Amino acid sequence: MKHYEPKTLTPQELAALHALPDDAVVTSTEAAAFLRLTPRTMAWNRTQRPENHPPHHVVGSRTVRYRMGDLRAHMKRRGANPEG
Repeated sequence: MKHYEPKTLTPQELAALHALPDDAVVTSTEAAAFLRLTPRTMAWNRTQRPENHPPHHVVGSRTVRYRMGDLRAHMKRRGANPEG
């Protein structure tokens, strides 16, 4: 079984994410890549450890989205550098 590797963002993709305004909305996959987590870890934390998870918005019945400002604030709370 192959070990899952989180999506590695190219410097251009990472710069594009960082350039988004705080009110921009990203997918859970993009949020996971931004936070350097797997999408599965994001989903588990969202349901099992909400105190350690950035705020999220559910669109429809299953689609989850995150605001970039919430992701940056989450990283600062966790002691990470949100600028990469």
